[in-house]
Amino acid sequence: MRPLDPSQFFGGETSPASLATRFLPSIGWMRGFLARHRRIMLALAGVLFVGGFAWALASADIAFSTIAWNWVGGAIALGFAGVVLNGLELSVSAKAIGRRFPAGEAIHLSSVGILSNLLPVPASALVRGAALVARGATLAQSGRILLYVGLLRLAVAGAITGAALLGGPLGLPVLAVSMLASAALVALLIRTGGLACAAGLLALRIGMLGIVAVQLLLCFRALGADAGLADAALHAIAPVVGSAVGIVPGGLGVSEAIGAALALLASASPAMAFAALALNRIAGYACALATVLGFQLRGAFAR
Repeated sequence: MRPLDPSQFFGGETSPASLATRFLPSIGWMRGFLARHRRIMLALAGVLFVGGFAWALASADIAFSTIAWNWVGGAIALGFAGVVLNGLELSVSAKAIGRRFPAGEAIHLSSVGILSNLLPVPASALVRGAALVARGATLAQSGRILLYVGLLRLAVAGAITGAALLGGPLGLPVLAVSMLASAALVALLIRTGGLACAAGLLALRIGMLGIVAVQLLLCFRALGADAGLADAALHAIAPVVGSAVGIVPGGLGVSEAIGAALALLASASPAMAFAALALNRIAGYACALATVLGFQLRGAFAR
């Protein structure tokens, strides 16, 4: 691969497509490698998740039979709102690049994307990108808007985590950097799709992370932990970072390990954090599966 000319980074609308074209062979090789080792990666991730969950319950002295599943049911019910907001985010993202994506179809596709994250690649992003391209977007347009939205998700989650850490030395720096990153990304979204789309995407992202924080609170309650909303908000960034780890399917086990590390920073129980995030993952997959089945049944009856 010959070196990239600096002008390709600043050459206008055609430069992203040029860059994407250059990197496609490398992306294709990575996807092929991961696909060939899919079963191994999924098995390793499953061992990490199940083993970690068992360790967390044992360390926190919680018997599986004592988990209050009614709280987990509440997390699943709340998860449907998250799936809806996730779909609306895809619909607004399409609008930002001048494409129309009906909300109902976007919600269905988003729930499929959540389940597809069990693949050892960032499958949700691939599903979303393919859907936008099918709607007439170019590869550059699709990649750019999904990159901005994905980074905004990380930045907003970082701001929420930073706010939860304000009692310690890392809180203010994390909050400041995350707020600056969020502002920069909102500016890029305004330039891409206008103020209304940028404001909508920011509001949807805040709403989704707020739902995640409440879901985690319910999972802590299911485990019998005396946790507050601030404790749950601290771990909102863990699923975001974990899902970005494309080598491990859906960040399985990785998100939970990140949450355990964050608990150490807050002088909380790493085992309890791991267990709560594991329950939240189970609730999320259950919600996505129910949504997909609901759409499938509706389609079957419509025929």
